[in-house]
Amino acid sequence: MKITYLSDSAIPSKRANSVHVMHMCNAFRELGHEVTLFGLNGDHTTLEETMSWYGVSGFDIELTSLRIPKLTLWLHANNMLHAVKKIQPDLIFGRSLFGCYLLAKNGYKVFLETHDPLNTLTKQQVKIFNWLLKSPNLIGLVVISEALKKIILSQTTLINEDRILVAHDGATLQKINNEALESYAWPTPVNGRLQIGYVGTISKGRGIELIISLAEKFDDLDFHIIGGRKEDLLAIGLQEVGELNNVFFHGFVSPREAALARKKCDILLAPYQEDVTLRSGKNTAKYMSPLKVFEYMEAGKAIIASDLPVLREVLVNMDNSILCKPSEIGAWEKSISLLVNNEKLRLELGSKAQTHLLNSYSWKRRAERVNLFISEKSSSLK
Repeated sequence: MKITYLSDSAIPSKRANSVHVMHMCNAFRELGHEVTLFGLNGDHTTLEETMSWYGVSGFDIELTSLRIPKLTLWLHANNMLHAVKKIQPDLIFGRSLFGCYLLAKNGYKVFLETHDPLNTLTKQQVKIFNWLLKSPNLIGLVVISEALKKIILSQTTLINEDRILVAHDGATLQKINNEALESYAWPTPVNGRLQIGYVGTISKGRGIELIISLAEKFDDLDFHIIGGRKEDLLAIGLQEVGELNNVFFHGFVSPREAALARKKCDILLAPYQEDVTLRSGKNTAKYMSPLKVFEYMEAGKAIIASDLPVLREVLVNMDNSILCKPSEIGAWEKSISLLVNNEKLRLELGSKAQTHLLNSYSWKRRAERVNLFISEKSSSLK
């Protein structure tokens, strides 16, 4: 099948949405489809360099370079419309609200994926989204969590439950050999100290402050923060990180380096708070499906994560992770102590998490579920 994937992601970029769309296109390609991805031009690199950066291959990418404030997404959508007329795909799927709207407006059948409830959209976006929900050309909607599905159904009567598919985010098993792992730049642990890691964005609600508090408590463990910039630490009020000898700030790294960093750790932390704020100002704590969690599962390392309802859709306490109340630092301290003193449990939790990822949450599994949903909804039109 010839698939056109519409996205507004800057490619390449440091944003999680670009990782998502690149790996979904790669997964569709692995299922035997011919895929063309549309996006915005990020850092100007060759196609080969971009593919290598994300660790994907085998599909085409077409990027819009022109940027005009307030008009960029409309110009991009118009570019996608003209390209689709030439490509004549069998399927149009996308995360671009404007793109899917313009294509549907011109008579094309589309599938839309959204990661946001209506109350986080602008008035213009809500108007477009509602138009799409009423349009017979929107065949189905994909969302990233059961929580998001419930929120959307509570906010609108324009779509039925059976037209919505829940497909959580995912990850792909990384092929990492011992040579690559050993050569990766990493502070040498003193006396075999266990390595505790956080890989991801540094912003309000990510629990970085809690990690620093844990590092102060466990001065015999090494804590690594991989991602973000030092300015981000200052923005959330953390000036004292450099004063702790057991905290290492690595800054932003490539997806490949992030995979190596996760493998270097013994325990991975996902201390999301009850308010998780994106750069856009959106609070996603109630409906998110964090890429970080699935990438942690892929690494096969013990995970300690916040006990939030949306994370319990994937994580199970004392089965594939340990879950702690976000703000109860005592619970986090006990969980770290438990894993530090119980290597068997540490390894079992990591192994179960990785198995769960491979069986249910790989990008390929996600693409298969989306593919089946598309087939079912498309066949119902015939």
